[in-house]
Amino acid sequence: MNPKAWDAVIPKTPFVFSNAHVDLMVADAVKNASTLVADKKIGKRLLALSKQMAEQSGNAVVASWEPGDEICPPWPWPWPGPRWTDFADPEPVPWKAIGAADQIDIAYTLTKLSGLTTSKEFNVSLKSMATQIARAAASTLIDEFERCGTVPRKPFPRPR
Repeated sequence: MNPKAWDAVIPKTPFVFSNAHVDLMVADAVKNASTLVADKKIGKRLLALSKQMAEQSGNAVVASWEPGDEICPPWPWPWPGPRWTDFADPEPVPWKAIGAADQIDIAYTLTKLSGLTTSKEFNVSLKSMATQIARAAASTLIDEFERCGTVPRKPFPRPR
């Protein structure tokens, strides 16, 4: 057997993701982002786009299905990666949320997701919606930063 082809028989990674798998994960991330968008019209359009993306990538997953393929990666249980609690905010949260900044973050995330899809159509649509979200947030961004209301934290108590 040609040594260059050996990786196809025994991959060096524990699970090989296909383009269809990645596109399906992007569709799921877009669906989750659609609930966070302040402008509900754009949120509904994002949700509809995620459904189109999921339908297209789901069909691609089925079309590329081969015996022995797994949908779920065979990672050991419990999950070896970081726990979601590792990223939790401290309690109580010492800062005030700035809605426009959150919208800019969502727009930036959509821009990054647009680079992960294999479809030019979905890439353009995601970047367009990200631009609309950022444009809407930019009009109030400076005012919200000035009015954020975050106060300095209380100092740690000194030992007696």
